[in-house]
Amino acid sequence: MQDKIDTILMPTDFSDLSVAALPLAMDLAEKYSAELHCLYVVEEPQIYSSLEMGSVAIPTSGELMESAKTRMERFGQEYLANAPHGFTTKVVVGHAASEVVNYANEVGADLIVMTTHGYSGVKHMMLGSTTEDVLRHADCPVLSVRSKE
Repeated sequence: MQDKIDTILMPTDFSDLSVAALPLAMDLAEKYSAELHCLYVVEEPQIYSSLEMGSVAIPTSGELMESAKTRMERFGQEYLANAPHGFTTKVVVGHAASEVVNYANEVGADLIVMTTHGYSGVKHMMLGSTTEDVLRHADCPVLSVRSKE
């Protein structure tokens, strides 16, 4: 790891799994006097359009964004209020891995800290891995925290 880390990015999906990376991200922010950025990516709602959902209304991007912003505000208050050197939260729409990498580049993140399920085989093939995509495409180091689930 480099000597100077000013900005740490921790993506979240608000799940217990993603929050598992938070203690490590906070410890590193303290150690390096770094600002912590927390990002949530709203997946495009058209991914649901090919599913047979009957009369279920598919939410718009705007509705999803408003809901996510509300959740992120609560997340910040609950989990990030004690960030030792400040924090920033952001909600964007897009493909999760791509947006994590884009945001990391945009803010000049020195480190990304995120969790992974550690799936392999068919389960990995079916579910994919946002963390793996970020590891492959990020310009900065990525610290992958294995889930204990």
